[in-house]
Amino acid sequence: MADALKKRSEVKIEDTWRLEDIYENEEIWESDFQKAKGMIETLKSYAGKLHEEDKLLEMLKEYYEAERVVENLFCYARMRRDENNADTRYQGLVARMGSLMTEFSTNLSFAAPELLSAPEGYLEGLMNQEAFSDYTTFIDDLIRRRPHTLSAAEEKIVAMAGELSGAPSNIYNMLNDADMRFGEIEDENGEKVKVTHANYIPLVMNESRDVRKAAFEALYNTYKGYSATIPAIYSANVKKDVFYARTGKYESALVSKLEPDCVPQSVYDNLILAVNEHVSSLQKFVGINARLNKLDDMHFYDLYLAPKLGFDINLPFSEAYDMVVDCLKVLGEDYKEVLLRAKNERWIDPYENEGKSSGAYSWGTYDSHPYVLVNYKEDLDHLLTVAHEMGHSLHTWYSNTQPYPKSGYSLFVAEVASTVNEVLVLMELMDRHAGDKSAMAYLLYNLLDSFRGTVFRQTMFAEFEKIAHEMCEKGQPLTAESLNSVYADLNKKYYANLEFDELISYEWMRIPHFYRSFYVYKYATGFSAAMAIAGMIRKEGASAVERYKKFLHAGGSLYPIEALKLAGIDMSSPEPVRKALDEFDQLLKKYEEVTKDM
Repeated sequence: MADALKKRSEVKIEDTWRLEDIYENEEIWESDFQKAKGMIETLKSYAGKLHEEDKLLEMLKEYYEAERVVENLFCYARMRRDENNADTRYQGLVARMGSLMTEFSTNLSFAAPELLSAPEGYLEGLMNQEAFSDYTTFIDDLIRRRPHTLSAAEEKIVAMAGELSGAPSNIYNMLNDADMRFGEIEDENGEKVKVTHANYIPLVMNESRDVRKAAFEALYNTYKGYSATIPAIYSANVKKDVFYARTGKYESALVSKLEPDCVPQSVYDNLILAVNEHVSSLQKFVGINARLNKLDDMHFYDLYLAPKLGFDINLPFSEAYDMVVDCLKVLGEDYKEVLLRAKNERWIDPYENEGKSSGAYSWGTYDSHPYVLVNYKEDLDHLLTVAHEMGHSLHTWYSNTQPYPKSGYSLFVAEVASTVNEVLVLMELMDRHAGDKSAMAYLLYNLLDSFRGTVFRQTMFAEFEKIAHEMCEKGQPLTAESLNSVYADLNKKYYANLEFDELISYEWMRIPHFYRSFYVYKYATGFSAAMAIAGMIRKEGASAVERYKKFLHAGGSLYPIEALKLAGIDMSSPEPVRKALDEFDQLLKKYEEVTKDM
């Protein structure tokens, strides 16, 4: 029998992250919770006083102090729950934080309308005052939001809906991570193995087509069994987005989600257009892999099967991590030192256990170091996941050199540093194995497959989100039938040379990022920017690294498009995406050449 997942209590302490670096115990957490409630209550006393500069400055200092405490509280509670989503103790802490954060936003709902009703020039005049230098991003955001801000009473009502607005995501996460079971299948040895979120991709990478197909069918037949529930949850999420867009007087939900980053819709639309122009290249890549895998009729459950190219990297977590550190030495000693601290000081929770949240992420607070959750398996894909998440963590580490109000960087740039790490690791490995045809084919495959998963796949997701929200805005129902139809059509367009499997129509149901609406496109734009940055680092060396670190240090002090200009990238132009796709075509030619006799 295959090994069963360990319970959290059975995992060695050295193989877990040390959340005690945020709160040594829950008594301290409870004390901070009560402290935060008092701080949040005090903020209401500033209502009607924000047209006085000294009172505004006082309120801003107290607001951000309270926000830091709330951030610590929520991060700790949520990461404890992520260790085991079935643990009702931490479910309770997260639920309490949901209520507290709603109370926080409700008590501050007066601030934006009051500040925007100030005499003309009041906010603009604060931008050049030294006393307000830490808050210029906040003030500039307010000025830009002026056309979308309601009256104080209306803003309070919208804020009070905050806890309800998080319900679709919370319900989906509980269903997906804690309650859903995907059954058992037989592996290639005839042994029973449970299908889980963490082992699904390894199963559909299995050499046995029977195993791949069985895993695919087990997973998606389970989602199919929730054809009433999950569409209802997702429909509620989309309706929530449309509600907030309309109350904020935005022309669409998409525009409302792009506006905080100061990103024009043309960036989103141009991404979809450019990727659609290159779907034939994606299909060519898929076709080459079908030939190498000796598949005449390639199905969706064959998509993750890596060709056997006579080379592989299968390392235990510790060795994989050390390889990542070594491959990233081009980024300097300071970067390396933080990577080593992360491993030695237990910033990372590497292994899957029963009830643990699926996938991977980097998180943390301004007052803590970053943390990383992964569900590590011994393959190159998970090695690159480690590199990816540590890229997020180092971005956060450098950004936290900014004052707290300017430290949080936009989601638009969040995937840049992570993908720079991935690309640098892959390119360094290519250099090390340049004389090995099998190794080059294998590594080229992985870089091309990263393109497939990050640029093509995430853009397909972005198309799905755009269509789903437009349907809702037109009053069309979001049901299993309508959403499956949209998703099926997209798969037929992107993967026209695959045999169509009806169950792939249900794949959208398993994508948790859809509950952070209009987020996934940033993977594709971020990958495009990262390809350019990694190329400059490898070509120019120290000067490009210096520019890149200016970007990492910028945090939220600049809008994302301006921050990327520090690294030499202009994402307001369609050129970075087009150049990345051209690079895909060039890598594809190399891949075709290297594998032609295999």
